[in-house]
Amino acid sequence: MKQTVRSICLAFVMLVIPMVVHAAPAKISYAGGDGSSFEKAIVVHGANEMTGVDAEYDYLAQHYPGYHRGKQSLSSHGKRRFDVLEFTTTDGKKMTIYFDITEFFGKF
Repeated sequence: MKQTVRSICLAFVMLVIPMVVHAAPAKISYAGGDGSSFEKAIVVHGANEMTGVDAEYDYLAQHYPGYHRGKQSLSSHGKRRFDVLEFTTTDGKKMTIYFDITEFFGKF
């Protein structure tokens, strides 16, 4: 009986701990400008290196549904870091958008 209780407790712990660890990812939010330049970059809040790039592409999907990915590059402007994404809209317009990633760049 003691062994059964121990096994049940161990199974419970093995199931619950991963749920707690992955329970609630940080809330991502966006601020800043329209992303048309370094000075008007979209600032990504609440992200880290693991979630930041996904947040950028989520932003594009929300604001430019059906877009087609292009080149992505990392850039510095002043003391800030930026992801610069090139993409094509569904109507064929080529665009570049700037994300200020200073808040999460280099933070895992």
